[in-house]
Amino acid sequence: MTGARSKFEHVCSYAGDGPHPALRAFVQRSAAPFDPGADDYERGPFARTIRTTKQSPIYALHGYHLGKKPHDAIRAYIAHYTSVGDLVLDPFAGSGSTALAALQENRHAIAIDASPAATFIARYYLSPIDAVDLRERFEAMVETVREEMAWLYGTTCHRCGGAATLHHVIYANTYPCPVCGDVVSLFEATHAGKPPCCPRCRGRGCEVPISPLLGVVGCVPVAVSFSCLGSCKPSRFGRSICGAPAEIDAFERIDRAGIEALDRMPIPHPVPDAAMMHVQNEGAPWGDEWRPSRNFRRIRDLFTHRNLWALAALRCAAGEDLDLQAVLTSGMLAVSRKAQHLDGGGGYIPGNWALPPMTKQRNVLESVRRVFRRSLVAREQLVRLRLRGQACLSTQSAMDLGAIPDASIDYVFTDPPYGGVVQYAELNFLWEAWLGFDTGWHEREIVVNRTRGLTLETWTMRMTRALSECHRVLKPGRWLSICYHDVSRGSWGALQQAASDAGFVHESAAGPVAIDTGGRTYNQYTVDKSTKRDLVLSFRKPRGTVVARPSPVVDDQAYF
Repeated sequence: MTGARSKFEHVCSYAGDGPHPALRAFVQRSAAPFDPGADDYERGPFARTIRTTKQSPIYALHGYHLGKKPHDAIRAYIAHYTSVGDLVLDPFAGSGSTALAALQENRHAIAIDASPAATFIARYYLSPIDAVDLRERFEAMVETVREEMAWLYGTTCHRCGGAATLHHVIYANTYPCPVCGDVVSLFEATHAGKPPCCPRCRGRGCEVPISPLLGVVGCVPVAVSFSCLGSCKPSRFGRSICGAPAEIDAFERIDRAGIEALDRMPIPHPVPDAAMMHVQNEGAPWGDEWRPSRNFRRIRDLFTHRNLWALAALRCAAGEDLDLQAVLTSGMLAVSRKAQHLDGGGGYIPGNWALPPMTKQRNVLESVRRVFRRSLVAREQLVRLRLRGQACLSTQSAMDLGAIPDASIDYVFTDPPYGGVVQYAELNFLWEAWLGFDTGWHEREIVVNRTRGLTLETWTMRMTRALSECHRVLKPGRWLSICYHDVSRGSWGALQQAASDAGFVHESAAGPVAIDTGGRTYNQYTVDKSTKRDLVLSFRKPRGTVVARPSPVVDDQAYF
């Protein structure tokens, strides 16, 4: 938009799902040449705990993995280790928190990640976007699909017979009753109280719980919530298979019949149909996130037919607008089969592909509007940060930073993949399929993954290569800070050994310090090998020639 950048003092350069062709030129333009004779840089280790929160509009701008670090915590490290105008590198950039913190401190930044979904989302955080212009583009997209959405989520109010709009449809897994053998939905089984059991057997005084161990038979619609567009009061109402007889009859006639008819219709827009992780063998696990209870095989299986149709329509209407594409990807999981139905609401558990036994199919347009309203609040806060400097985003492996000259980087802060705790390729596959990105990076992913035969030894070798590249491009005497979750003995020690093998020196005074966000991710609550807060280790690239010496493994127990 003409004149849109007048209020911004920063620039973000992004080149899609491949390496940035102008990365070397960016470094040559942004980095101060290193002169060993005139270099007087001297910084001691950063040694205080940072307390911050993930409960901010900026953090929630995109639903990227919740292990990402708040930018304001990283900002303190950048302010300590660098000066205005310095060049900061993050070779495992994720959604771009390090680069955002660098721009806030008037530094330049290079954000590198192997995943095109990561750099795409980082672009959304870092690009100067005018909120007024973005709102106009969003409303134009909505107007394009308004009639189609009204038809997709249209229904009938059984009280007056008039038109109504669906807000959500609840789907429930069905199981065989261990007593009578009838197929029972979990919705029916829990409707009359605990334990969840067959309502017919319960009526006979037999309360034997149904169990997922007996196998899932299917997944069926069981309830809807809608708003009458006429004069009914209250306008918002619902019906289910467990309601009054008239309600049950209306559900069968209107809702179940309508869903069955819609499911038979072809979607008139392109939809991603990739097999998960490109594994075509229907009987084989597609990754470490696969479970028998998560046995979806293709991207389209993660959505009901109605919501797949709605997302495809919006994706088509968004066209090549990267900002609108980012809005859609941010709200995608909330309208997928990951969205759980709970008596108190819903939501979904991030960081895995667990599919709940009862799901809430939300109205896609309503959900995307909510996501967009939150994004405008975040954009206003980003403007108030007064970002300055330049950022370059490059989609490539951290193991090959050949476009960055030797001794050109002033500081490296990174949050690398920690063993196998987060399976980025498997979790990002959804977004990358919808955006049509190249997923060839899976072959070079730095991760522990049993399904793909990627061991801790592979992870250590690749991490050492990546840190060796960081060592090469970092100026002598400068610092590398590594934020880390995984403190399983193998991975924690392997990380420190990788840094030592790459040539870094761990200063005795630079023991782990913490970034305490006051909240935990799902993995931090449930996985033994995940710390309860984020530890940061800082290493220095020595000046001159240093005799290699083994780095002692820093004891982590005091920092749990």
